[in-house]
Amino acid sequence: MRRALVLVVLWLVLWAAPAFAEPFLKGPYLQNVSRTGITIMWQSDAPLPGTVRVGGQVVAAPVATLHEVRVEGLAPGRRYPYEVECGGKTSGGELSTAPEPAEPFAFVVFGDTRSNADAHRAMVERVRREVPDFYLLTGDMVDDASHDSEWQTFFQVERELLRDNVAFPAVGNHDRQGRARTADTFRRLFSVPADSPDPERYYAFTYGNARFFVLDSNEYSFALTDQTAWLERELERAAADPTVVHRFVVMHHPPFSVSIHGGHSELREIWTPLFERYRVDAVFSGHDHCYSRAAHNGVRYFVSGGGGAPLYPRDPHPHAQDVEAVVYFERTLHFLRVQVVGQFVEVAAVREDGTLIETLSWGTPPALVAPAPAPPPPVATASLAPVPRPAAAGGAGASAGCGVAGGGASGGAGAALLLALFAARRSGRRRPCP
Repeated sequence: MRRALVLVVLWLVLWAAPAFAEPFLKGPYLQNVSRTGITIMWQSDAPLPGTVRVGGQVVAAPVATLHEVRVEGLAPGRRYPYEVECGGKTSGGELSTAPEPAEPFAFVVFGDTRSNADAHRAMVERVRREVPDFYLLTGDMVDDASHDSEWQTFFQVERELLRDNVAFPAVGNHDRQGRARTADTFRRLFSVPADSPDPERYYAFTYGNARFFVLDSNEYSFALTDQTAWLERELERAAADPTVVHRFVVMHHPPFSVSIHGGHSELREIWTPLFERYRVDAVFSGHDHCYSRAAHNGVRYFVSGGGGAPLYPRDPHPHAQDVEAVVYFERTLHFLRVQVVGQFVEVAAVREDGTLIETLSWGTPPALVAPAPAPPPPVATASLAPVPRPAAAGGAGASAGCGVAGGGASGGAGAALLLALFAARRSGRRRPCP
């Protein structure tokens, strides 16, 4: 009798579990975008099936707690509403596929979000106003990667940003776990291109006319022959590709820094010669919790580690090579806004309150053309149909609202040109402010 009662109770618990489960413990969030496809992920606190609807497709997700659904067959440079159904609840947002090489794009860079959820949240709210095409994380998303609660906090803070924007993360020293310093949780929670000898710890992707190389710069990793050989092979391949105009590198540790960690001599010896040989435009790093910009042999180096972690001061006794290379330093919460139009690149460093730190640009600015046509009317979410991005043509100024970059305006003719080029596209791309 007692055994039968236990079985009945167990059956009732299992039967009722889906009804009380939280289907969207994390997400839904966007990963690994290409011109024709994207990955949609979410995590539930109990094994559940799910369904993804986007672009006229219905893709079933099998029973799992961590869901990873790849959607292909989408059109390049288009935005799509999407819906995820799981456990009787529905969530979703808007995604954008990567554009063709000729189309301009914008992305955001920040990192070291660990330790202070309030500062991290303030940064995220400011970044959301930028309406980027995607964003790069320079590592140290959490303080201790072995604590699930810290990953949960990270995904809660970035929930709305990740819902509508793809994140490409670099693994930081705090994102590893255990005595072996593995990146198992990092690899499980993020879906990035598996195109290297150590899949998902370092990888490359193409967006528009640029190739991005996301590296694992942790001490036991950057001297490995496999990663260096892969990096040189990929840089050489990108240099030979006529559609790749720009090359950007993302990694956690900076080769040059005048803050308390300082630049890494091993990185300078092993990787910076490759960056110089293959004409890398810029290297984005974190690790030191500050903003700094350096230049060395034609390559620009940005430290963007002001995403929420305690800020670091300038080192009173920096290495001579770091002093020689570093052009600007500021101890502040911030992010980088990067806009690419053909051969032209502009990087604006923006504080958490929206004021401008500085702007740097290079390349040939495109000529302004006729004003862009009015953006298309908003698309009803229920239709889940693709919508063309407005043409990247010049216009005067930008309308107010969520689709326009907030905060301080960049200086110079290049900045004014870029704001005009992006104004029409932004005004019709994203959802209204919540």
